[in-house]
Amino acid sequence: MGALHEGHLSLIAEAKQLGCITLASIFVNPRQFNNHEDLKRYPRSLHSDIRLLEQAGCDSVFIPETDQVYEPQLQIPSVALGFLAERFEGSFRPGHFQGVTDVLWSLFHIIKPDDVFFGEKDFQQCMVVKKLIDTHFPDIRMHIIPTRREADGLAMSSRNSRLSPAGRLRAPAIYQAMQQICLQKQKLPLDELISEARSFLLEHEIETEYLELAVPETLETLHRWPEKPAVLLFAGYLEGVRLIDNLRC
Repeated sequence: MGALHEGHLSLIAEAKQLGCITLASIFVNPRQFNNHEDLKRYPRSLHSDIRLLEQAGCDSVFIPETDQVYEPQLQIPSVALGFLAERFEGSFRPGHFQGVTDVLWSLFHIIKPDDVFFGEKDFQQCMVVKKLIDTHFPDIRMHIIPTRREADGLAMSSRNSRLSPAGRLRAPAIYQAMQQICLQKQKLPLDELISEARSFLLEHEIETEYLELAVPETLETLHRWPEKPAVLLFAGYLEGVRLIDNLRC
């Protein structure tokens, strides 16, 4: 959706490493926002984005208008996401994942890609996209690229630019809190570690919306440490900016 950073550009690098002809789409999708003010405030920097993509060696850029993506005659099928879309982001942002599948169905229909690349920072979205591809586009190969982080651990995000300098200094507490949960998993109960992490985040003026451990494939919440690897999922607010992150644990 634009406001590109090194995390986005790493997707181009991965695609080029596989020998792909690369195409990046830039489209701020109105159907992904259930808050009109959030849509209005979403950072837009098209000229800078194009320059960054050119420097990264991207072969082409697709910048459609809304009526190109959502043509009146285009019948976009619904995707039965079930539990995947009801938890976490789906609970706090009703309709968000329907907007994701709508825009991607349209873009895949227009572009007809062989391979698609998504960043793992939006972990739940990656699971939703996988469901869309498995259901409607089985010939597309999906690549999930690890989250790119700043030197202090903060997950790269377009929304980081909306933080004040002081807020930017506090934001790495999100990654620090998740790291501590994973590091202590053999020593303390999960609920105790999550409670301590929430308190730590509050000390850094970060209000937690959710911080839970889940099964990666299904996003089913875990209440105790499992034998298999799991994923920590976080969403919260700092200075009114909504930030998300995750960490495999």
